[in-house]
Amino acid sequence: MKKILFLILFLLYGCGGGSKTVVTETRMVVPAYFYDAELWDRLIQSDAQGGIVIINPSNGPGDAEDINYKTWISQLADTSKIPVGYVYSSYSNRNIADVYDDIEKWIRFYPQIKGFFIDEVNVSAQAYVYYEDLFKFIKMKGDYFVVLNPGTRPIEEMFNVADSVIVFEGDVKDLNTDVCDLNPEKSSVIVYNASEDDMKRMSLLNCAYKYFTDDGGSNPYDSLPSYFNEEIEYLK
Repeated sequence: MKKILFLILFLLYGCGGGSKTVVTETRMVVPAYFYDAELWDRLIQSDAQGGIVIINPSNGPGDAEDINYKTWISQLADTSKIPVGYVYSSYSNRNIADVYDDIEKWIRFYPQIKGFFIDEVNVSAQAYVYYEDLFKFIKMKGDYFVVLNPGTRPIEEMFNVADSVIVFEGDVKDLNTDVCDLNPEKSSVIVYNASEDDMKRMSLLNCAYKYFTDDGGSNPYDSLPSYFNEEIEYLK
């Protein structure tokens, strides 16, 4: 199956005058916005090796450690997954000192956190310095994985201040097949209201990290997809 998929990708992207980077290994990026121990056990024990798991106790780290999250983060790290802590930036309107404070809380409360998921990212050129400063601050703290989430295509420079960028977050009906083409190796998508057939059809998107779920509503990340195991296998 891998050889067939790679051949298809080569024919789609590798032929012609211009060459495009083709991502040959895709991993998952899971917004784990739930507190159900059974769901966490299922996620931790899954074969989604190297995948990103977004942790969000209280719209960020909260004001004190939670022993359950501390355990889950430790277990994720032990299984070669990448637990990243949620931090919002209010489209660069949040005081960056408060963002720094959340980063430091994550490190203090959950020392096994492996990176940070910066939400509500402003993609304008004027906001670039804000995220550049934040990226430098995080990297000064250690070798942390930085994910920026504008939820749409950013300016190209934004890829310089992140290890991965969520270039699409939304309903499957709004997903375009070329969404990751600007920088495939650093592009990720998070897609909800997606059937298992949608997941299979869109699995060839040229992106480094992907997540499809058939969940929806006000919080489409309060459970795992009904086809979670199938998605792990399909994305391998």
